[in-house]
Amino acid sequence: MRIKRILATIKALFLYPKISLALSRKRKLYFFFPYWSFGGAERVHIDIMQLFKEQKPICFVTMHSINSGFRKEMEAVAEVINLGRWGEKRTYRAHLLKKLAKSINKQSKPIIFGWCSGFMYDLIPHLAPHVKIIDLTHNFTENITGIEWYSLPCIPRIDKRIAVSKSILQQFRDLYQINNIDPKYLERIEVIQNKIPFEPISITEKNYSGNLTVLFVARNSEEKRAHIFIEVAKLCYDQNYPINFEMIGDFNDYKDVVSPNLKIIGAIHNKNILNEYYKKAHILLLTSIRESWGLVIFEGMNYGVVTISTNVGELSDYISVGKENGILIDNLEDDAHLASLFFEQVVSMHNDRLKLNQFSIDAYNTVKQLSDGCRFSSSYKTLIDNYS
Repeated sequence: MRIKRILATIKALFLYPKISLALSRKRKLYFFFPYWSFGGAERVHIDIMQLFKEQKPICFVTMHSINSGFRKEMEAVAEVINLGRWGEKRTYRAHLLKKLAKSINKQSKPIIFGWCSGFMYDLIPHLAPHVKIIDLTHNFTENITGIEWYSLPCIPRIDKRIAVSKSILQQFRDLYQINNIDPKYLERIEVIQNKIPFEPISITEKNYSGNLTVLFVARNSEEKRAHIFIEVAKLCYDQNYPINFEMIGDFNDYKDVVSPNLKIIGAIHNKNILNEYYKKAHILLLTSIRESWGLVIFEGMNYGVVTISTNVGELSDYISVGKENGILIDNLEDDAHLASLFFEQVVSMHNDRLKLNQFSIDAYNTVKQLSDGCRFSSSYKTLIDNYS
């Protein structure tokens, strides 16, 4: 462990000239994101930076990423610096915060924009009054150790807070009230929904005469509850339902414990390859305990994949049995009961292929309509233009 830290420190020292050179250039946009790992939030960050690619923004990755994930995609839209020990080691961090603030303060109309970055919030006290500050919230954490609580001292200095859903806006109201924050700062919060991914020209034709394929697309983190998906596959296998299950993400650790009807694909960072799995799949399960948006759901709907999901975030505004485009399940803490509910819905679709086909068509039509009315790009461009 000590050798690993020494090597990381040496690597940081070699990185310093690159950081210094990057900070010597004139800038307008400074992004701060914790990771470049595979994930829905990271995909949104790329979409945002893509809008301002011509302005040559710089993006600081402030924490350790578990894999290279979207590194190439980030580097295609911004100059990216992975801070490594400069974001972790206390003395290095303190030095870099001052150096970075000095560089930003020299710019005429700089804007910093970040999500879930303690490094960015630590930078804020060093910034001059003319620096505009924007933060983004995808999802609230559930305790006082969360980044929303860490950001509390910075609230008077944050010019705009972006929430990706109306439910997050309510969570901010509650947070401010609990902490006696002046409600006038709620006026600085704006809801901008994430970009709706819509690509196909026409709906994907699927084979409903053979075995169904059920997908799970996520990163391997606790809130995704991958074990629920694994249990649903096992229930189908134990009761002899000929249904195929596929997990896409960093789930290789589960290879020895899953049932024979479940295939672990691994992480996929190439969008075209991922889309091939959506084209063949019939159902997508989202078992998360919390989500702000559930980007994979809308990606799947592009290709007529029918969602069965816990009722989290804003999904009930877009998906329901009544709309015949997906199924939402109560977000229970009882894992066994929750798995049984998912199992029942999967089996129901297995037994009624005409219903599944109709849901598939309506899922596609839903995401097409949502995409037509999406204001993601215009909203972010207006936001940045207002501070330019």
